[in-house]
Amino acid sequence: MNVLMIYPKFNGRGFWNTSSIAKKFGHRRPTQPALGLLTIASYLPDDFKIRLVDRNVTEESESDLQWADIVFLSLMNAQIGDYHHCVLRAKEYRKPIAVGGPFTHAYPEVVAADADWVCFGEAEDIMNEFIDDLRADRRGKRYQGGNATNMEQVRMPRFDLLMPLSEYDVMPIQFSRGCPFQCEFCDIIEIYGRVPRTKTPYQVIAELAYLKSLGFKGIISLVDDNFIGNKRKAKLLLDHIAAWNRNEGSPFSFVTEASINLADDEELLRKMAAANLDGVFIGIETPDENLLKATKKIQNLGGNALEKLRKIRECGIHIAAGFIIGFDGEDHEIFERQRSFIQASGIGVSMLGFLVAIPHTQLSRRLEEEGRLLKNLTCLATEQTIDGINFVPKGKLSKREYFSNYVELLSKLYEPNSFFERIVPALLSLKRKSNLQSGLKPLFSHFAMVARFFCVMGFLNRGARRRFWKTFFTIVRKNPAALGAFYHDCFHFYHLRKHAHYVRQKISTYLSNPSPDDVLDEFIPMDARTDAVEMKAFAASS
Repeated sequence: MNVLMIYPKFNGRGFWNTSSIAKKFGHRRPTQPALGLLTIASYLPDDFKIRLVDRNVTEESESDLQWADIVFLSLMNAQIGDYHHCVLRAKEYRKPIAVGGPFTHAYPEVVAADADWVCFGEAEDIMNEFIDDLRADRRGKRYQGGNATNMEQVRMPRFDLLMPLSEYDVMPIQFSRGCPFQCEFCDIIEIYGRVPRTKTPYQVIAELAYLKSLGFKGIISLVDDNFIGNKRKAKLLLDHIAAWNRNEGSPFSFVTEASINLADDEELLRKMAAANLDGVFIGIETPDENLLKATKKIQNLGGNALEKLRKIRECGIHIAAGFIIGFDGEDHEIFERQRSFIQASGIGVSMLGFLVAIPHTQLSRRLEEEGRLLKNLTCLATEQTIDGINFVPKGKLSKREYFSNYVELLSKLYEPNSFFERIVPALLSLKRKSNLQSGLKPLFSHFAMVARFFCVMGFLNRGARRRFWKTFFTIVRKNPAALGAFYHDCFHFYHLRKHAHYVRQKISTYLSNPSPDDVLDEFIPMDARTDAVEMKAFAASS
């Protein structure tokens, strides 16, 4: 059986899609390949022939579709636009379709209408049944994979299907699934559960060794839902990675996603630094502790967030972060509070998006019970930095006010003076053991790419080039070890400045012709006394 695996594109100008900017810089693709498809491929029998097409890198050919007996799709919500294209292409060639990934949890009715086989949840434990059904051509099947896969038995992903690996800057490895927290808006805990399950360190080291043997050179992203969901096991893994890196000449650096409470554990931070884990994405969401309590983001409470960011940087770990507006109880001051916090945080790559009630989450269920969920705006749950709030706000702001203030805030964050003023103190406080020569080495190991980067940022990028050069020479003089982080921030600045302009255009177009199902000028005022009691009780229920 011939299996064509297709990974749909991310939205062309969305926050996560930097492919067009990478091309301008002569960069490899900074997007990550489809780890889910690579893992599922390892479970297919030897008589199944596999081709994998990542549409963020290249597109499937007519011969690919003619060759295929079946098309596999795996996707996240942000890929919904290209997903529809992939389905149409498969049906055009009369190919049956199998679909999996987080998208199936959010939109089961969509995939049920499109696909002949659908897996909800994790796929490893249903693969034998699925393969039998494929052989017998039993269509219309739905599988409930659950969220209890034994990660110590998960097979190694088929990274060889990505050859040549030189197309990618970043390669994903998964250590754990699940998150112990219960943020109201999160779909991760709905899909993968609240009990973190992990691979053994030996499994992870084997995957690293395999990628090295295939010739990969770049960054390893530990794509866990929360890398420190189980701190004890995370520390054990970090010890193994540090030892392997020393023995292998440190072939990789690592990035991951974790909650901000990692700053509360100095031993953990030291082990991350020793393992060459030098980048982390943190969901900060909002500087307002009352809003954090109401949305059950309890891991962000306690202590000074700016002080925690400083501690993380002192261990040489560069920070990117996510922020959200749209929580119940916000007023007009929230935009300035977010701007002031982000500016003080020093975080260059700040993903600022709207709160979206993803289907089948605690948030969507609560809003539906309150009669506030705009059910027909399902398209608004796909791109937080473009699409709007898919519910009637509660507080002092209507959706129209959210939209207008949001685009102004986004523009301010990526205005050149604001951006470079923000990142300089953070980069100077990033403590890595390096001198000027070793700081420049990572840049000049890819000389052609770096030359194009300096050409674009230092000469062609009008309005920002003066600040760019001033910041560059400041970092060279005072903390050359941070040059890699400087490059990272500037690369994303170029992308996010264009993204901010794109968001403004999209929202302006939408406001001129909104969905008839939307509610732009209404909001539900908060009763200060009643809602304070309700929010306190809601937070306490966690």
